[in-house]
Amino acid sequence: MLQEKRQNIILTADDFGKSRRANENILKLVRVGKLDRVSVMIGGGISEKEAADLLAADVKLDIHFELVWQKRRRNLLKDHTLRQVAVFFANWLWGDWPVPEHPRSGARSVNREWKAQIEKFEKIFGRLPDGISSHEHVHYFPPYFKIALRLAGRHKIPFVRFGRKGFIGKRNSVRLILEAMRWPDKRKFLGSKISSSEYFASLDWTDGINEFLGNVPDGETEIACHPEREEEFELIEKYF
Repeated sequence: MLQEKRQNIILTADDFGKSRRANENILKLVRVGKLDRVSVMIGGGISEKEAADLLAADVKLDIHFELVWQKRRRNLLKDHTLRQVAVFFANWLWGDWPVPEHPRSGARSVNREWKAQIEKFEKIFGRLPDGISSHEHVHYFPPYFKIALRLAGRHKIPFVRFGRKGFIGKRNSVRLILEAMRWPDKRKFLGSKISSSEYFASLDWTDGINEFLGNVPDGETEIACHPEREEEFELIEKYF
């Protein structure tokens, strides 16, 4: 990839802690300087050595918020689009996913979950996160986005995944739904003192990597990737 394009990109690996493969592949990419940020799923499996390796690396460490109902589907490398759509709309309508073992209890429950995850992050890494993101972009849901901003302010976390100017990449169903969620979030974000990249994209929002990278706009673009997926791991090795 052209050097001038790489300078505009923040490449973030999501789901550290989700699986052994995720941890191994992310650490491989960290060691060769391919990544700028790593999003840590703090309820997953992280050894002391893996935590130390991340701390020693020249990357930002974000917390990758997760909700209780999402843990049931951690083993899916790539969820089916229709299922993702159902999850997005259910959260939009109800603010949580009503499963028998975790009945809907509203914003207070989400706030407690995420606050506990921040505290666990600090216990494991000895410091607070550099930023906030979330599994399956769940923090974009307006009831949750307000909580994410509030926690960022209280814990002095300077960065939240948002995209000040919007999204780039293929307009698939996930991106279209996130764009709808982003509109009510925008006023809350602009009223905060939290920073973000100018644009956001996911590496799977592209059919052709060369065309995608060739159209990255001026200004910072955060691109989320999932290196436990072998096709994405190979793309990162080759193009970044």
